[in-house]
Amino acid sequence: MKRFNLETQCWEEEEQKIHKDIRALELLQMEYRGEIELTHTQRRAAIECLPFERPKLGAIATASMNGQDSASMLERAIERSGKAPLMIEAKAVDTPKP
Repeated sequence: MKRFNLETQCWEEEEQKIHKDIRALELLQMEYRGEIELTHTQRRAAIECLPFERPKLGAIATASMNGQDSASMLERAIERSGKAPLMIEAKAVDTPKP
């Protein structure tokens, strides 16, 4: 980040040291908080590293339905558990119109 030196009346480049154990996400967060200023190459490298350091989580479901729909399978699971499903008991509240 550049800084104006009042004594020399010149702009000076402030040397930034990035700790070698810092992760890409932390580095980018430090930049948008204004704590550091990255070069274009550093920023692009950090952005490209994000998917490898913090992969997105996803879920894939695989099941054999055997010709049954999910509603009937859910009903059977509820019966096997021996518990009745919880019901939400709420009443609508009338609000006065302005």
